[in-house]
Amino acid sequence: MNNEFLKNTTAKLAAICLSEAKNGARIVVSGHDMPDSDSIISAVMLRKLLSCLGVTAEVKFATRPDGVTERLMRELGIFDGISFDGFAPDDKLVLVDHHVTFYKNGVIACIDHHTTPPEPCFALNLVQKASSCGRIIFDMAVSVGASDDWFERLAIYSVYLDTQSCLAPKFEKSDAPWLAEGIVRLGLDEKDLTKRGFCLNSLDESAEVLAMYAYKRYEFNGKVGASTCIQIDPLEDGWDKKIEKIVDFLKEKRENDGASLWVLVVNKPEAIRSDLYFIDENRVEIVRLDRLASRSRDVVPHMKNI
Repeated sequence: MNNEFLKNTTAKLAAICLSEAKNGARIVVSGHDMPDSDSIISAVMLRKLLSCLGVTAEVKFATRPDGVTERLMRELGIFDGISFDGFAPDDKLVLVDHHVTFYKNGVIACIDHHTTPPEPCFALNLVQKASSCGRIIFDMAVSVGASDDWFERLAIYSVYLDTQSCLAPKFEKSDAPWLAEGIVRLGLDEKDLTKRGFCLNSLDESAEVLAMYAYKRYEFNGKVGASTCIQIDPLEDGWDKKIEKIVDFLKEKRENDGASLWVLVVNKPEAIRSDLYFIDENRVEIVRLDRLASRSRDVVPHMKNI
């Protein structure tokens, strides 16, 4: 990434935050609802980066992550100090890994590695093609001389956890040498990283909870669409029945939420395959892919036509 561009952007973000804080606002870094690992990691990384630039910020989310993500974040030592109780009226939000926002007021900036049209307009809107949002925050830290092993370790985890261990289409192959060097230098266990990176969901969780993972909302031509995403081990007994329950729940959820289309993405990372369930008022259509799905590539084009 362009180091000078990121340096200037990082300085601009700090200036916006300092200006808001001077006017009495509380600066809050947040990611998407039911946050995944990249959303939490990048938010915690950005809080530290802002601190290095003289900005006091908190990390808050509207909802809690799933149990697997929470355990991993605790193991990484970054879970303490995060709030999951929503936001206060005077909070000014800096969003990371959360381009689709329901927050009508209070958003001052957004940093993400992909965008979902229509693109919102904030005081600062940084969208960089990258393997993970954590990778962008790491590059921002490097650009202002604030990076250290802590930043790089979390960035490496964010990439593995957000790309199904570098198998998803969003993975930038140019990251491979950096990952390999960092894993060796930091003494990370690549086999453990790979296993964790599959982010497999558990059958122990209810269909209602699983149905809402990685929720994204889309608005085109006055109509609303939505998508959610889970990762499964297809060889584990019970997933077929659980997915049937998830689809039944989403049929009702789609109607109650006024969504024209809901797409459930079921990734099978170890098999490098995905199933997409297109749910509208007339049908449930299943599309099976011999690769891992990309929502920007496999979901968003359908949303534009709802």
